[in-house]
Amino acid sequence: MAGEYLVASVFYFEADGITDKFVVSVAGLGAKNNATKGIRGSGKSGKVVHQNLPGQAEFNNVTITMNYNGDETLHNWYKACSLDGQPRQWDDNRKAVSVVGYTQDKSTEVIRYNLKNCFPESYTGPEFDVTKNDPSTEKVEVSIEGYEIIAQKNDVT
Repeated sequence: MAGEYLVASVFYFEADGITDKFVVSVAGLGAKNNATKGIRGSGKSGKVVHQNLPGQAEFNNVTITMNYNGDETLHNWYKACSLDGQPRQWDDNRKAVSVVGYTQDKSTEVIRYNLKNCFPESYTGPEFDVTKNDPSTEKVEVSIEGYEIIAQKNDVT
């Protein structure tokens, strides 16, 4: 049936030099346009004129949780931006980050979240707990300067 909804159930993390990270969850994607509020003046009759205007856009931090696969590139990115006692290199280490959703068989890209000019504000490493059945995860919270969402148009028959 043409126009059938596809369920994206396999998500991967991509950033310059960081790949093969299976995404468990993404939280916080969003933006806010901070309105300026105030009195803009008064009319001839003395009526006060109120007008709200769009102010600066503000983008939420995005938290991405991924299955831990023993690869250290995500932690190394955080360290490159945030080492204590050394000059911080966060501006030189900004990355374009994408979270890409595929169909269950991993053959068709369904949606892509492109996060612009990112650097990691926090990193949480894997928790190793033998009493749990779930895979270990690692988590990164990234500061972003914008985003775009690209939904693929698919005609499924």
